[in-house]
Amino acid sequence: MSWNEGYVTQTPYTQAFYHHLNPVNLNIALLMKRIKPFDLTKSFTYCELACGYGVTTNLLAAVYPHAQFYANDFNPTHILSARSFAVSAGLTNVQFVDDSFKEYGGRDLPQFDFIAIHGTYSWISGENRQAIVDFIREKLKIGGVVYVSYNCLPGWGTIAPLQRLMLKHGKTINASIEQRMEMVLQFVDKLKDNKSAYFQNPNASNHWEHARNLSRAYLIHEYFHEHWTALYFDQVQGEMERAKLSYLGSAHLMDQMDHLNLTQAAIDHLATISDPIHRELVRDFYLNNQFRRDIYIKGMEMISTAEQIEAFRDMKFMLVVSPAQVKLEHQTPLGKLQLQESVYQPIVEALHKQSTTIRELEAQLVDKDITLQLLIQAMIVMVSLGYAHPITYVSCHASAARFNQAVLKSSVTNGELSFLCSPMIGNGVHVPRMEQLFLMAELHKAAPLDFVWNIFKESGLKFTKDGQVLETEADNRQFLMEQVQQFHQTRRPLLKKLSI
Repeated sequence: MSWNEGYVTQTPYTQAFYHHLNPVNLNIALLMKRIKPFDLTKSFTYCELACGYGVTTNLLAAVYPHAQFYANDFNPTHILSARSFAVSAGLTNVQFVDDSFKEYGGRDLPQFDFIAIHGTYSWISGENRQAIVDFIREKLKIGGVVYVSYNCLPGWGTIAPLQRLMLKHGKTINASIEQRMEMVLQFVDKLKDNKSAYFQNPNASNHWEHARNLSRAYLIHEYFHEHWTALYFDQVQGEMERAKLSYLGSAHLMDQMDHLNLTQAAIDHLATISDPIHRELVRDFYLNNQFRRDIYIKGMEMISTAEQIEAFRDMKFMLVVSPAQVKLEHQTPLGKLQLQESVYQPIVEALHKQSTTIRELEAQLVDKDITLQLLIQAMIVMVSLGYAHPITYVSCHASAARFNQAVLKSSVTNGELSFLCSPMIGNGVHVPRMEQLFLMAELHKAAPLDFVWNIFKESGLKFTKDGQVLETEADNRQFLMEQVQQFHQTRRPLLKKLSI
């Protein structure tokens, strides 16, 4: 078999940051299970397997300049880009190599506190999954944490046949991989338009309506892998167990809260299942899970409930959106989730005034009849929904600034990198290209309207408004002026709070 081993390499993957892989997020998940969290102000080692363009690894290296980061991806195009960006951002604590999983395991590497692999685990062969397990067994420290996410069953049960069809039909087309994907999309559209019985299944139909509008690079990687396999939880758990790992829970924090995801009848039924692995598998059937973000650990250092509560009390949080963006109604597997206004509104108001610890919130809201348990739960929910975030105590302003300048510099020619680094929360913040260019104008002390319009004009680009392309320069400049005003009224103050 060729070096790519059935994995798509003709089209590079998308450039994205995945916050679930951040040690600060993993620390909260550990604390929720009464496992002693890591002291992230001290040096640690972190490895991302199949890092793609290395966006997540590079951003984390900027957040934690005192830690050492390592990453592999056997697509040399990805690694070349990751290395180039690391150089432009002045990151000296990160190493990228274009090894396969087996080759990477043979390198002289340190023992790792964290090993992460996002999504790829269900895109590769069983042999490569075994190579990952072998790598983890040899390279993970005792007490170390593994993050692994993957397509799972039963949620993919009705959709997996579609992946098979797309892969097989694509092989009948003699064209570039991008052209093949376009032709496969048209082929499946025809199948649906002709009222195929398969698409009478609402899960398949709804999935297709959503999926076909995703980026072509993502679709190629999701649907054209030869070894694509949706996995049951107990399959992955069994493989991780061979590396001496124990399942901890989900890195998506709200997933750990059964009362937000399951009916009471489902909770009661699951409570009758004594085997925790089988119980988690059955839980997936209740939720019809399609994608899992699992955390495993190699040995557990438990803390008492009192220590857990004190650790949560000492965590300091800030609001990372405007108060108007905090919505009380959300969709969960259980249906519509209505957050209690009497609980969340006072918390939002307090955090809007200033960053604060849960201990301080407890004192400030003493007359609001909000128990400590409810307060901790509410903060975890707000973090999970992207409304709030713990404040980092790591000094990374210089490295974060270098990272952000490298991203802003690239925004002049393309908008593929859409995350900047906040040294305040030690995490990535989504900042689209337009906003990046406004920030770039600020760095150059230039008028944002003229600065941004000249870049778009030279590229032959025009803006769209209400679905219509703006043809005249006057209309484009008017639209851009509205965007500048909105940015400075709403987004710029928030980005300043985040030290961006």
